[in-house]
Amino acid sequence: MTRPGMLTLSGICFCALTIVLAPGIEAAHEGQADLDKATEQQVTARSLADLEKVAKLCESALKKGLDEANQAFAKQLLSSTLYQHAGQLCSPIFDQTPPDRRWPLLRQFALKDLERAIEVTPGLADAHLLAARLHALPGGDAQRGAQAAGAAVNLFEDNKKKAAALVLRGSFRDKAQDRLKDYALAIEADPGNADAWQARALVYLDQGQTDKAIEDYRSLLKRNEDNVMALLALAEALTNIGKYDEALPHVEKAIKLKPESSLGYTMRARLKVLKEDIDGALTDLDQAIKNDPKDIQALVIRARLHLTQDNLAAAKDDIERVLLIAPGLSQGVLLRSLIHAEEGRLGSAIDDVQTLLKLDPKNVAWRMQLAGYYIKDRRPSKALDIFSKILAEDENDFPARQARADTLLSVGKHAEAIADFERLVKQEPDDDGVLNNFAWVLATSPDDKLRDGPRAIKLAIKACEVTEYKKPHILSTLAAAYAETGDFETAVKWSGKAVELGAKDTEVDEQLKKELESYQQKKPWRERQTIEEKADPVQPRRGDFEA
Repeated sequence: MTRPGMLTLSGICFCALTIVLAPGIEAAHEGQADLDKATEQQVTARSLADLEKVAKLCESALKKGLDEANQAFAKQLLSSTLYQHAGQLCSPIFDQTPPDRRWPLLRQFALKDLERAIEVTPGLADAHLLAARLHALPGGDAQRGAQAAGAAVNLFEDNKKKAAALVLRGSFRDKAQDRLKDYALAIEADPGNADAWQARALVYLDQGQTDKAIEDYRSLLKRNEDNVMALLALAEALTNIGKYDEALPHVEKAIKLKPESSLGYTMRARLKVLKEDIDGALTDLDQAIKNDPKDIQALVIRARLHLTQDNLAAAKDDIERVLLIAPGLSQGVLLRSLIHAEEGRLGSAIDDVQTLLKLDPKNVAWRMQLAGYYIKDRRPSKALDIFSKILAEDENDFPARQARADTLLSVGKHAEAIADFERLVKQEPDDDGVLNNFAWVLATSPDDKLRDGPRAIKLAIKACEVTEYKKPHILSTLAAAYAETGDFETAVKWSGKAVELGAKDTEVDEQLKKELESYQQKKPWRERQTIEEKADPVQPRRGDFEA
């Protein structure tokens, strides 16, 4: 039994009692007096300052000199005190929600304590484990964290602590298979370790092994059916494979267990969006944000929904809140750019994406978004430059090549567009957009050398088959292809059907009617689009705004 005043760490028991020398025997070493004071003060030490005094006395005793037995005791007392001091420093980091904003500084001080404790007593497993936890935080040293976690794994005999160390070591692993091995060992050591089950499930999800992830979440819930995070994680996994109805009961239970949390409402809102229940999703998001006004995920989703409903004021309000909570958050900046674009403020939209690209210049999605804004702003040459650079880095990037082909078509560069369409149709032979636009340029280009009516018919028929003959603009392409071969009777037939299907869209209907009239007059359709390139905005010069 541990008596009052004793510290127990990983099987090492320290009795904080003053060492009494036999009468008439003088201390053999000068450090004995400091060690005696340290042992006395350790009994009542509670605050950080108290522990610091004990540690200083131990250091002083070791420096002045002790006999072999007392030197060993002083080291044990020093390392245990430093560990205790580090633990108190870590309390505002791990035991407080949200963590103390000074946590990076607290971590620095705690690691200094732990490094000295481990130097003095290398076998102090708890110190290794705490150091690993600190390095696992953002900005930590992954290599040192992995070493600390590995040392803890080797030192712990207690299965629960060994499992905790294995989970930490797994988090530092680079390879998925190594992480899975550590998590499996952790589960074997302590089947009740929820972190191990959840960590392994996340690796399975990342590897696309959704069934295995779901199995792990179900196993976790068998051990604790009220684990809210496991319920929501299972719902997330089921959602990812389209099992929305199966996911919903788990979300409902999570909400029932923790109605004050925002997480369940946000997850249910996502499910409702997938089921096209936008009003229901907005209601849940309102509740999520009421529960937690700083729920960034809920605010971002709600902003997206407002944007799809053309409620720009509400979308803008949500994004402004997001960027107040997390300045510079990429999702927030990107959504703000979309709002600017919808407002017609393309310059601001472009500025936002350029700001993002300063942080990640190679981000393809952002570069594609920027190119889209340039096209909308009538600066297609800048968009073409972006597409070409992306393709120079990855010639098989289908979206970039398709976008370049369509943009080349829009500026009348038919030969270059055809070269891209040739590659695209080999990459994705059933893509209706590629088939349609390729057929259109082959049927309607004013360049005699580029037109190929028979091939245009084949491409257009395939595009019609893929879309089940339900899209008017594709039927229009089929008509143009037949007209190019001189089969105006068939051209009129398909053009007439295109007019019927496109009657609801006034602008489209007028274009389709003009094409039909051309075929009725036995004239093939010819088209070369051109966009007048807009000049780049003039940048302000130094002194423009000076008085």
